[in-house]
Amino acid sequence: MSGISQPVSSKHQRGVALITAILLVAIATLIAAKLSWDNQISIRRTETTLNQEQARLIALSGEAIAIDILRLDDTPEFDYLGSDLWNSDGGLGPGVLPPWEIDIEEMTIGKFQGRLADAQGRLNVNNLLPDPDAPPDPDVVGQFKELFNTLQLNPGLVDTIVDWIDADTVPLTSGAEDGSYTALDPGYRTANNYMTSISELRAVNGIDEETFQLLKPHLTALHPDWCGGSGGITPVNLNYASAEVMFAASTTQDENIGLGGAEVLVEQRENGGWESLDEITGMPDELKNSNLVSVKTECLALYVTVEIGSSVLSMYSLLDRSSSGDSDIVTRVRAYGLE
Repeated sequence: MSGISQPVSSKHQRGVALITAILLVAIATLIAAKLSWDNQISIRRTETTLNQEQARLIALSGEAIAIDILRLDDTPEFDYLGSDLWNSDGGLGPGVLPPWEIDIEEMTIGKFQGRLADAQGRLNVNNLLPDPDAPPDPDVVGQFKELFNTLQLNPGLVDTIVDWIDADTVPLTSGAEDGSYTALDPGYRTANNYMTSISELRAVNGIDEETFQLLKPHLTALHPDWCGGSGGITPVNLNYASAEVMFAASTTQDENIGLGGAEVLVEQRENGGWESLDEITGMPDELKNSNLVSVKTECLALYVTVEIGSSVLSMYSLLDRSSSGDSDIVTRVRAYGLE
C-alpha cells in the first residue's frame, strides 16, 4: 500500500556497513599516509637544515685556516705566484687546496675544497672616484679608457660607470643617470655609491653580458678604504696583472710601455715575479713612484665549497691584511652561494 515503508533487508544493511567500513579504512589509510609523508618531509627538512649549518661552520673553519696561512707569509712586502704558502702550486693550481674529506667518528660525511687568490691584479672600478662627492680621478679615467680601447669596447662606458658611482644626478658626456634607468622595464636607479661586487656592472647602462665577460678578468670592485690604498686608490699588483691591465696602468704617464711591452713583461714574469717595482725594466719611474701600482697583495679572495650529504654550500670571503700591524686579518666581505 502506498505510504508504508518497506523493511530494509539484513543483506542490504550488511552491504552498507561494509562500504562504510571500507571508506573509513580508506580515509584512515590516507590520513596515515599523509602523516607519514609529512613526517618524512619534516625529517628531510631538518636533515638539510643541519647539513647546511654544518657546511656553513666548516666553511667558516676554512676561512680561519686561510687566515692562519696568510699569517705565515714571511715576505709580506711582495707577492707573486709561488712566492708564499698561500699561492704555491700543489699540482691543482696556485692557491688551490686539495679536497679534504670531512670525517666524524671515522665516518666520512662530506668534502671540503678551498682556493685563495689574489684580488688586486685588476683595475678597481671604485678607483674612478676616490671621493664620491668630488670629480673622477683623471689618471684612473685614462687607465680605464685605455683598457676599454684595448678590449675594443666603447670608452664612453667609463663615463657611465662613473655616473653609476658618483653622488650627483648630472650625467657626464657619455654617461647615464637615473633618467636612463627609470625608463626601463622594470625601472631602477643608479647606486650613487661604491660598487660592492664587479657583477654590479651588469646593471650599468650599455654593459651587456658579452661586454661584462670581456671586462670581468681585468676589473674588480674594492672599497677605497681597504687593501692598503692611498688617497682612495687601490694599487694594482703587477705580479698578477694581465698585459691589458699593465698597459692601461702605464698610460697615465708621459711614456707608456705599450701593449707589446706589457706582453713581454708578462712573459718575463712567468719565471717568477718582481720583489720590488725597481726590478721592472721599461716601466716609467713616475708610475713606479705613484700610488697606482704595487708588487704586493693586501686583499685576497677565498673561495670555499663544502659538500655535506646532498647539500652543497659555496662561500666567498674577501680577506684584508692591510691593517694587520698586530697580525690581524679582517674579513671585509662574506657571501654564501656566490663566487
